[in-house]
Amino acid sequence: MNPFHALVHAHRRHSAHHHHRHEDGASSFADHLAGKLSHRLDLNGEQQAKLETLLSAVQQQRQALRREALFEDITGLLAGSTLDRAATRQLVDERLATAQAAVPALVDALADFYDTLDAEQQQALRFVMRLRRRGFGRFGRRGEQ
Repeated sequence: MNPFHALVHAHRRHSAHHHHRHEDGASSFADHLAGKLSHRLDLNGEQQAKLETLLSAVQQQRQALRREALFEDITGLLAGSTLDRAATRQLVDERLATAQAAVPALVDALADFYDTLDAEQQQALRFVMRLRRRGFGRFGRRGEQ
């Protein structure tokens, strides 16, 4: 069975189950995702290493943009009777600069991983991405949680 058909069958089996959240945090989810993609795309060792680098870059980008940290920082700025506009602008500018600085590494990691995939693996990855976009990703069928 080619990887594309294996992916379709694996998705059908998997989508019948409710997805669980990972209490161990983002790194265990990244490990889980790496394992699933590695299996579904039949990745070799080099491809697995590139995928791990990509997922690490994505995690770093998400960490830089964490909503909770920004919320905590803004809450601190709201402690006074007036909002310090300059400090607030500086905070937002710093967050955006951090996110912007991480973009080249993220794009390079994505390209390095994608370029190692053969045509069937690329097709299978595009299929997985379409499923995610249509709501059949991490939380199962659309509307289920």
